[in-house]
Amino acid sequence: MDQIKVRNPVTGELAGTVNCASPSELSSTAARARQAQRKWSKLSFRARREVIAGFHDRILDQAARVLDTIQLETGKTRRDAFAEVVSVAGTARYYLSRGESILAPSAKRGAVPLVTQSVLEHRPYGIAGLITPWNYPFLLTMGDALPALLAGNAVVIKPSELTPLSAVLGQQLLVDSGLDPDLLGIVNGTGEVGNELIRHVDYIGFTGGSVTGRKVAAAAAERLIPYSLELGGKNPMIVLKGAPLKEAARGLLSGSFSNAGQTCISVERVYVEASIFEEFSRIVAEATKQLKLGWSSSWDLDVGSLIHSAHAAKVLGHIEEAVQFGAGVLVGGSSRPDLGPAFVEPTVLTRVNHRASISTQETFGPVLSMYPVESAHEAIVMANDSNYGLNASVWAGSTDEALNVARQLEAGSVGIHSTLMIYNAFDVPMGGMKISGIGRRHGEHGILRYTQEQSIVTSFSTAGGYDSMLGKIRSQKIADGILKFVKLWRKIPGIR
Repeated sequence: MDQIKVRNPVTGELAGTVNCASPSELSSTAARARQAQRKWSKLSFRARREVIAGFHDRILDQAARVLDTIQLETGKTRRDAFAEVVSVAGTARYYLSRGESILAPSAKRGAVPLVTQSVLEHRPYGIAGLITPWNYPFLLTMGDALPALLAGNAVVIKPSELTPLSAVLGQQLLVDSGLDPDLLGIVNGTGEVGNELIRHVDYIGFTGGSVTGRKVAAAAAERLIPYSLELGGKNPMIVLKGAPLKEAARGLLSGSFSNAGQTCISVERVYVEASIFEEFSRIVAEATKQLKLGWSSSWDLDVGSLIHSAHAAKVLGHIEEAVQFGAGVLVGGSSRPDLGPAFVEPTVLTRVNHRASISTQETFGPVLSMYPVESAHEAIVMANDSNYGLNASVWAGSTDEALNVARQLEAGSVGIHSTLMIYNAFDVPMGGMKISGIGRRHGEHGILRYTQEQSIVTSFSTAGGYDSMLGKIRSQKIADGILKFVKLWRKIPGIR
């Protein structure tokens, strides 16, 4: 049996191993999941909730163990790993408190008010497959699995081959909380395993790059199964005169350099009104210089390692190309081999050419590019001049001014005086426009996406019920009478 050796990207030391799933093993995992799901779906929501509530408490009680695992396979800082635990716990709490009411049957208007009824109910798909990335290996596996389980599904996850250990730990903690082991399967391997997974599930959720996302969509369409895609972002931030510049700079550093910039919703482009551009650039540069790079279990580090040296080379390539196109480097711009093979300094660029890759392609590293603009209108035009549309941030002198800008941005989410907060605003959906994705996580969408709607309509039975009504039209006079009633119907309050 082939094994995947997971190595710490900072030290190169072996962090753990997992077995690769063969096609027959994947098929067996899916078959067991399907069997377990039939029993799980018949339980009440409250019975399922007990298991997930236990998991919520368990990950907090064993947070140190979870943080250690995340850090070992990603090279991220303790604080960035901590953000994953907090967000998974928040996701659990939200659906534990709201899931039952979201999934509850809801009465709808019948075909003929008062004498017919309609009810909308939600049925789990069966097996929800998740293909998850390496940048948030605990959050993007467990955070997406929890609402799927609460909705009555089984889940099979194909985690990134770079970071499978966090998913394995999450599975164990769920089992320790009372979950049937067959309800949450993990199949490890490369892209071929992900492609095979799609052949066995009833729904597929993918988080990752746009190129692979298209392949997932095509494979799902071949089987006519539903899917959701959260893909890349080239997220803009707009800073207008009157904005609190020091506060905006702090928000920008969090939005650009958290998780070493390896965050789909991170800020990579910053459009600043010309009258404040120099001052804001200076504040951002000075604050960036104070950030501490490194990797350890202490809490005093700000920026950790990238996932591997090849990704670091790609990020550095974007920086070098931008400089060749005339960009200036205010801070950073170099690797830090003294810290590890995949460290890149937090980097602030200015005078960036709009044709450079760093202006148009997702860099996914600790790099931000700053652009002066003459007005809010120009900032909006520049921000929207992208194939991506995942997240955006607006800082202005007043909330009303920021709201006006936000409503003109082509992004699935916009933070006003915030950058990454959307991920913890659990009551609203999160997802992308354009090539940044299809579908949403969080809010009612985040659990309903794992269900299919079933409409149940009830008619009166007398004389054959509603369906026989048209058969009773035997003259123009009767037809004219019905048409007059239908015309009047629009004006009757309460039953329109």
